Amino acid sequence: MNKLIDISKNGFRVCESRENELDIAFISLRLALKAYFSTYRDLKLKLSSLNSSLFNIEDVDKNYSLSYYESCTETIVHFQHFFELACKHILKNEHPLLADVASKKAVVLSKLLKGEILNEIEDNSLQSIEFSEAISRLLELIKNESINDFKLLNFILSGEEVLRTVNSLRNRIWHRGLFVLRYEALDELVCRFILPLVSEFLSLNVFYGNEINWKYKDLHCNVDPMSELSNMSSNTVFELDKVAFLKEMARAAYNNPLYETVLKRTGRQNFSSLFDNASIQKAEGVANQELQKHHAELKACPVCGVNSLILYPESDCEYNNDNEVSNVITYIWKITCECCGFSLHNEFKNAKDYGFNNIEDFWV
Repeated sequence: MNKLIDISKNGFRVCESRENELDIAFISLRLALKAYFSTYRDLKLKLSSLNSSLFNIEDVDKNYSLSYYESCTETIVHFQHFFELACKHILKNEHPLLADVASKKAVVLSKLLKGEILNEIEDNSLQSIEFSEAISRLLELIKNESINDFKLLNFILSGEEVLRTVNSLRNRIWHRGLFVLRYEALDELVCRFILPLVSEFLSLNVFYGNEINWKYKDLHCNVDPMSELSNMSSNTVFELDKVAFLKEMARAAYNNPLYETVLKRTGRQNFSSLFDNASIQKAEGVANQELQKHHAELKACPVCGVNSLILYPESDCEYNNDNEVSNVITYIWKITCECCGFSLHNEFKNAKDYGFNNIEDFWV
């Protein structure tokens, strides 16, 4: 048993203090976004099948993959965790006791009231309030103008239903068995409700400027997928294919092995050219082999910018009445980047049709 205790203590705190728990919040946000952006790749059916009258909903449900179940679950659980930690951090900034169940230990309670730092044992003895209670406390303080910056926090009043819905979904997953939102429902929940609320939290001074801890690398084409998805208000026609296009670009941006954009964001000098050059040369080498093998075409990837985006051709034949080939039609059926992994099939429109005019056409 002593060995088990030793093992359980063999770690370190990511946060030096309870006041710095935002590090964990940003980790949860990163995990939620990565999971959500993976859901297009997890979808084994074509997008068109979701809206097709040829398939009934029960048949479509049976064909969701295990990887989609995992991504959907991680999306809900980690967004809920981000919201919970964000709300509790706002409460703690007002006073530490607002986010905790009041300790029955007089010394601990006295330290909390005076704003003194607790030791590890005292800190571990505290019990955090439930998220539903944190929401209620925060709403009451904002409504009664009893919290600092209550005007800046008014968005939480209008976001109450979103917070409680995400918490309810998380509890349903966690305590009552696996519940999976269908693909299109998850898209609407995240784009129309969750991401706009996340953006509101991130605009607060206490959360602002931490992109390096949660965001994907900048895209070569200068499109910001999260911003685009957040702007899909309830008045906007919801296009599953456009959402999937943006999700795949964001997923690949997280997967981008190049360091340059990260160093630019942190303002540090770029020492990564050696590593970047190795990744670029490897990707371009594989792409050129595929080019010769499949008579494919290469373009610069809109995500990572490397000239390793392969456009795979396919040909179909048209026949005349004598069953002779009268015409051969060649088209691009798939694109894949050998550097960041950006990949789409030809169920999509060209980027210009989605309003992204600085991305070259893929489908001809």
